[in-house]
Amino acid sequence: MERFAEKIVQKCIQTNLIEEDQSDWLLYSLQRRFMNIGGFLFLILLGVLIAPFQQVLLLNLGLAFLREKTNGLHMPTKLSCFVFSLICEYSCLTILHQLQANVSVVSIVLLVISTGEIIVLAPCNNAEIHCNSMELQSIKKSVHKRLALYSLLIVIFIILKPILANTLIIAEFAVAVLVALPRLGVGIQ
Repeated sequence: MERFAEKIVQKCIQTNLIEEDQSDWLLYSLQRRFMNIGGFLFLILLGVLIAPFQQVLLLNLGLAFLREKTNGLHMPTKLSCFVFSLICEYSCLTILHQLQANVSVVSIVLLVISTGEIIVLAPCNNAEIHCNSMELQSIKKSVHKRLALYSLLIVIFIILKPILANTLIIAEFAVAVLVALPRLGVGIQ
């Protein structure tokens, strides 16, 4: 996978799609994208061992949708990233299993805390991403737009299928935790 990403980067430089100084950024982005796709599929397969497919899929889609803009915790190695992703997924599915099928006070409290935390702390910046302040401000607006759309989807699911609303709430809670952990010194800084 790494060699394939490196070949793509070299081809982009040769065809003048990117400048030489953008190669590290593109390589990181491609590796992250490939890992996300492969990891996503693997997490779905493992998740369905303990929870219904619909919940596992929605949990992972919710996480991916929000994390694309919020960023958050990045582990130093691919293996630690994968292990942490497994722990995160199983923790979310376990919490989801403990919640009632209907949206409860606990769900609403988790939603309010998560939304507030993401609004205040996201997006995260680190040595691998290294966005400047203007880029961070632009991404922050994107985070707020995604969060608004996500919240609307939660409201729709509260009306139509509350257990799926709980799934989206737990995914948002996980994103909030993943945004907070780097502020506490966990992962790549």
